[in-house]
Amino acid sequence: MLHLRDDLSPLRRRTFALALIIAAALGALELRFLDLQVISGRRWQRMAENNRLRKIPLPGPRGRIYDRNGRILADNQPSYRLLLYPAEARHIGETVLFLARLGIGSAAELNARIEAPGRQPLAPVAISSDLSWEEVTRIRARQTDHPELVIVRGFRRWYPEGRLTAHAIGHLRMVNRSELRAHPGLDPDTLMGATGVEALAQESLAGTPGERRVVVSAVGEVLGVLDETPPSAGHDLTLNLDLELQKAAAEALGDSSGAVVALDPRTGAIRAFYSSPSFDPNVFGGRLSTSAWAALRDDPEHPLQDRCVQGLYPPGSTIKPFYALAGLATGAITPQTRVYCRGFLTVYGHTFHCWRRGGHGSVDLTRSLESSCDVYYYTLGRRLGIETMAAWLRRFGFGSATGLGLPSERRGLVGTPEWSRSVRHRPWYPGTSISVAIGQGPLLATPLQLARAYAALANGGRLVTPKFFGAPDAAPTDLHLAPDQLKAVVRGLVAVVHGVHGTARSLAALPVAGKTGTSQVARLREGVKAKDLERRLRHHALFVGWEPIDDPSLVVAVIVEHGASGGGRAAPAAGLLFAAGASMDGGPDRGASLPGDAPAAAQVH
Repeated sequence: MLHLRDDLSPLRRRTFALALIIAAALGALELRFLDLQVISGRRWQRMAENNRLRKIPLPGPRGRIYDRNGRILADNQPSYRLLLYPAEARHIGETVLFLARLGIGSAAELNARIEAPGRQPLAPVAISSDLSWEEVTRIRARQTDHPELVIVRGFRRWYPEGRLTAHAIGHLRMVNRSELRAHPGLDPDTLMGATGVEALAQESLAGTPGERRVVVSAVGEVLGVLDETPPSAGHDLTLNLDLELQKAAAEALGDSSGAVVALDPRTGAIRAFYSSPSFDPNVFGGRLSTSAWAALRDDPEHPLQDRCVQGLYPPGSTIKPFYALAGLATGAITPQTRVYCRGFLTVYGHTFHCWRRGGHGSVDLTRSLESSCDVYYYTLGRRLGIETMAAWLRRFGFGSATGLGLPSERRGLVGTPEWSRSVRHRPWYPGTSISVAIGQGPLLATPLQLARAYAALANGGRLVTPKFFGAPDAAPTDLHLAPDQLKAVVRGLVAVVHGVHGTARSLAALPVAGKTGTSQVARLREGVKAKDLERRLRHHALFVGWEPIDDPSLVVAVIVEHGASGGGRAAPAAGLLFAAGASMDGGPDRGASLPGDAPAAAQVH
């Protein structure tokens, strides 16, 4: 019989190839198991748990803010918050488009929030902090399509007085990247104080957030609460601010740009703090849209600028009392020293005019302040020299921060030859000192600095620290002013309001002492009057003073931008605050000694 032997080598090759394929597949499967269980096991465990458990942040309400009489200035309103859990989204792009169609934000803004650096992978993104009821119903109607969207009850910061207290109370902002890097566990959606009291008292006002863990279904339905760590509210805060005086300040400025600061000269307690124009701080209660921010940022009137501490103005004639004290202390003048004012003074080959072109005649210290004679202070400035003038201004706090604590506060400027060489890179010309002697030239101050300096004149020579809240300064700086010299200057400031030639005669019915000022914005051409200039070129109007005269309890500083005249615009504005303060404290006459009858006609300067 014939035996045939098949060639099995092809079968063996196929079997070997198949075995290799099976081995490779099993090896790949083993590697995948290794990745799932060992290398990435913890990550997948967290995601699996998140499919079953959802951590919902519970914001801690911020402390409320009250004025000195218990009227609420900052509160928390219940609101509906929208959270998005990106890790749970099946199609995040569709969710973003859905929210954009609802008008909750543009697609670009929403994507930027979702992709913000520093966010934990499984943490929710706060999309909105103040959903309308219509938005709530529309989102809940599509809950099964977008289970990653969660609506929870929360709080929204609310400022019931809005624009009236915007710069004093401040507003909130989102934490920035540097803060997130410094505090890795911080929620990127945390709101913090950005300006004003909200920033100054951030640690005290801020609440402590809590957390709720809930069981959810595959479509995002909450099946039960596993556990909860309740949030705690921040501490309430009562300010020195008086809402009625704040309203008087707003009325005093009206539609004009400028600032009003009122404080207690005995303690530094800030009673009014108003900057105009203002803004609605409630728009910062949640995430601010790009368009809303651009509208505020690009407003030509700069409503976000806090003119009380950021506005720098030439102080004009309001600076003269401090030079008068310097002259008395150094012996450059006495209260009886007379200077003859012909309406101008020629110094260093240049003619410097007095505001009264016809001149004031023979002027002593009291009359120099009463009628605000420029020639008297040109002469005094020449005798003192710029270094002495600058040293005395710094003594009263000009050129430095007041101690209020706001990071946005500007220091102002007290120009000196050294400053001119280092900053302007040119020498200090002698004529510049003459301009500085009447509050012009390289000399700039904030309204708060002026109020603080005048508080020292009113309280007998103690430089207090302005405060929105907290205990008064236990040890104000004693300036060691000679009582008789201070009294001589105060006589002149009383005469500004109650003297026959006073530039603030519009306040003569009130127990007020103070000083008007008119600071030049643009140099006037010969024959051109300030009132004939377009508004942006008109002089700034200033008044700083206190009441009552003998036992001061209120210092008021008013600056009206382009108000043209301190006596005609700023002094009457200050009068509204003095009248409001008097009515709150029991009437206009509180023991102040006033000069006798005086004519009611007011000069303006």
